[in-house]
Amino acid sequence: MLMGAAACASAGPPASPWAAGNPSWVAPAEPFMIADGVYYVGTKGLSSFLIATPEGLFLLDGGLPENAAAIAKNIEALGFSLRDVKYLLNSHAHFDHSGGLAALKAMTGAKLVASQGDR
Repeated sequence: MLMGAAACASAGPPASPWAAGNPSWVAPAEPFMIADGVYYVGTKGLSSFLIATPEGLFLLDGGLPENAAAIAKNIEALGFSLRDVKYLLNSHAHFDHSGGLAALKAMTGAKLVASQGDR
């Protein structure tokens, strides 16, 4: 019985209900450049893209609520300021694409944009 308790205690916090079956959804990933001005800033299993334009930065998708901090960290790791993110774009209103947008909006002050059907 004690061995089972020790194993549970060392396993860390339980996964979120959304990521329980998909641990890669919350696993950190290093950000990287995809093409000129286009960067991957998501987790290992959920994509978020940063697009640099003369008008400022655009962030496409925000992952799960618990992904917001990792996405913000990746943006900063690339040398960008969170305050330079001008728009948050939501590709569609599934929780694994939109869940982190409220926190990212608070962190960046960016305008949130979604298609008419997803508002």
